[in-house]
Formats: sequence, structure tokens, C-alpha cells
Amino acid sequence: MISLRHRLILSLLLVLVFLFVTPVVQAMPADIAGHWVEDSVKSLIDQGILNGYPDGSFRPDQSISRAELAKTLATAYELKGASREGQFTDTKGHWAEDYIEALAETQIITGYPDGSFKPEAPVTRAEMVVMLTRLLKIGTEEEHYTMEFIPTFPDLTEDYWAFYQIEMAAKLGLLPRYYSPEFNPSRLASRADTAWMLQQLLNLKTVRGQVIDQPEAGTNLITVRPEGDDQIEIAVIPSEAVVLRNNITTTVDTLTKEDQITIYYNRNNEPTVVKAFGEVNKADLLSRLSALVEGRLTTEQIASILAGNWDEVKEGIKGELYNQLLKIGLTAEEAESILVQDWAYLDTISRDRLTSAVSGYLGITRDLSGAILARDWERIKEFARIELTAMALGKILG
Repeated sequence: MISLRHRLILSLLLVLVFLFVTPVVQAMPADIAGHWVEDSVKSLIDQGILNGYPDGSFRPDQSISRAELAKTLATAYELKGASREGQFTDTKGHWAEDYIEALAETQIITGYPDGSFKPEAPVTRAEMVVMLTRLLKIGTEEEHYTMEFIPTFPDLTEDYWAFYQIEMAAKLGLLPRYYSPEFNPSRLASRADTAWMLQQLLNLKTVRGQVIDQPEAGTNLITVRPEGDDQIEIAVIPSEAVVLRNNITTTVDTLTKEDQITIYYNRNNEPTVVKAFGEVNKADLLSRLSALVEGRLTTEQIASILAGNWDEVKEGIKGELYNQLLKIGLTAEEAESILVQDWAYLDTISRDRLTSAVSGYLGITRDLSGAILARDWERIKEFARIELTAMALGKILG
């Protein structure tokens, strides 16, 4: 017969087994029942990414703070900070300090010019989208867009600081439907918005690997060997997809064999954004030059200039160059005489004046302008590299 003492020990062991073996199921917040974000919140809570408040609520329509967002994103992507010294003046000892440091080290989030992070400040829609696209490594500051975007939202233009990130998010289907017709970038993002967008982000199909065949012109077809997988991925890239090579927008046929590539699919499982990196070639340089002059010349126009085909280009920019020539002191007759001559026959003085005009029109140095006029590829590479470096330093130090 089992003694009372043994029965108590057995009961205790059964309780311990129940506690350690039976999974703990977190109760679903009562205030998400019937809410449009209910399924997303339930999914993320089940994954341990989100949790509600101690009173059993989730408060879906409440704004989300920078600290709360940091915890959510760091948990979702299993990011951990390695630095022991806080990067911000106001996060020491904060409950979300480790999460904030993890995202800061991966450059998903940044602080303010005064060195603060403002962990309790609410997050705007624009800030939310920027952080989400940074997790995908698209819409970065290193990217240059030589293609023209037709704005998705009437209240945003290309000069808005988060324009391209918002456009990328829209193309990928990461934005709630009610974020239209206007985006309202300064409006606060809600906890419901966060849950829905994060779930879409986590569910996106992404293929990373190496291009194994040179894409054929006009086919928009890419053959990729995914990382750690022998199964070949064949993707037909729609014409409206955004394609970048070495962080410059381009077309599929400029990608090359052995490029490292990432294909991002939208919610409809369609290739939407392509990012490739590989050996710098002539097409890259033309694209960089076009980006350097902020789209005032297309890559085709630059290629024509470098090939000496001035007639294919000058009509498109003749008016602007004419005005620039007048600004640097030429008479109307002198300006006209320069523009109607072939560059190969310009004398030294005229070429120098035209170099100044091209430099002023494109916003580049006279050295790079002169190299373009002379079609000197080596000098073009060198001056373009110097100017791009100077631009980068200007952003860092400015």
C-alpha cells in the first residue's frame, strides 16, 4: 500500500511533468476578436513574436512605440546585440535596451542627431515602412534609381525621404489596404498595422543564390541556383519589376552569369524586386554616371556621348546647354556656333567652354565633364569613383 508521503511525492512529480512537458498556450487578447487584424495577431502570438498587455488586451488601434517595435522586430528576426555599450543616451537601463541595440547594430533603426533614441516616441507610418524594408535590405541609401517611378500615392513625390521604401513596400504588398488613396506618412502606425505588415513580411518568398546562365535579351528570364539547394529556380521577371545591379536600377538582360542575386516575390508570388551584385562592367558605369547626374542624362544618352554620337543627344539637352553657355559669358552667336558643331572638331577654347556648360548642367566637376567629352574611359572611371566617394562622405559628414 502506498503511504501518504509517497502519494504526495507522486502527485508533485505529476505536477512537475505537466508543467515542463505541456506547452504553455498564451491566452488570446479579448479585444482582437472580430478585428481585421485578428488572424495576424493570433499567428504572431503563437510564434512568440507578439504578446498582449498584463490586463489581457492587445489594444490593436493604439500607436506603437519605438521600443515596442524594436522588441517585435528583434524577436521576429532573432537579432541580438553584441555591443555592451549603449549607442544612445536615453536607453541605458530601459526594458527594451537589448532589442534596441540589436536593431541599431544591424542598421535597422537609427537614433536622432542629439544621440537619443526616444524609445517611448510613437512610430509613424513612414518610419515603420523604412524599418521593414531595411530588414529586407531593399530601399537602402546605397541604391540609385535611374528609372522613373509613377507615385502610388498622390501625397508622396520622389523628393520625400522615404519615397522609394514606401514604393517598394507597396509593390510587395506589405501595406494595409486602407493606406490609400493617400499614404499619410506622418500618421502614427497602429499595433494592428504593425502586426499585419510584419506577418506579410515574414510570409514573403525570397530566393537568394547565383545566376547560372546569362539572361537572354528580351526574355526577362533568370535561372538561379539557390543557396544550399540543388533545385534550380527559374523566374520570369515582369517588366514592371524593379531590377538593381550593384545598387543601380537596370534591366534583366544586364545581369550576368555568376551574379549573386536575391529575388523578392510579392504576396501574389510574383517576382517584384531583384537585387544582384557582380563584377562592375560598362553598363554599371553608364548607370552610375546617369545616377551621378541625377537622371539629367539617361544611360543611352551617356553611351551615345561616349561613342561620339552627339547628334543623338544634343537635341534633347540643347536648350539647357545653350542657357548654360550664356550663363558662363558666351554670346548667343558663340553658344549657337558651339552647339551646331561636332564635338570632335571643337577647338580648345570652345571645348573648354562646352566642358563648363556640361559641368554646370549635369552638376558634376569639370574634370569628369571633360573626360566624358574626350570619351576617356579610364579617366571617367577614376573621376566617377572620386565623385561618388565625395558624395558619400558628404552625406556622412554633412
